[in-house]
Amino acid sequence: MFISGASDMAHWVEAGRCYERFALQATALGIRNAFLNQPVEVMPIRPRFASALGFGNQRPDLVVRFGRGPPMPLSMRRPVQAVLV
Repeated sequence: MFISGASDMAHWVEAGRCYERFALQATALGIRNAFLNQPVEVMPIRPRFASALGFGNQRPDLVVRFGRGPPMPLSMRRPVQAVLV
C-alpha cells in the first residue's frame, strides 16, 4: 500500500514516484508487481478502507500486490517505423 499524508497533487506525485522506485527495484530483483486499486478508486470507499486498515487521516493512493511468479507475455508493440512520421 502506498499512502499519502494529504490529498493534493504534490502528495499524489510523490506516492507515484515512491511506487516507481519500488517497481524498478522489484523488477531488478525478479519480483513481479501488479495494481489492485479497486478499493481506492471509488471515492466513498477510500476513507472506509483507510480507516479499516488503521491509516487514520492518511490517504491510500495505490494498492499493489507483489511476489514471485512466472513471467507474463509481453504487451504487443508496433515497430518504431510504424509510429514515426
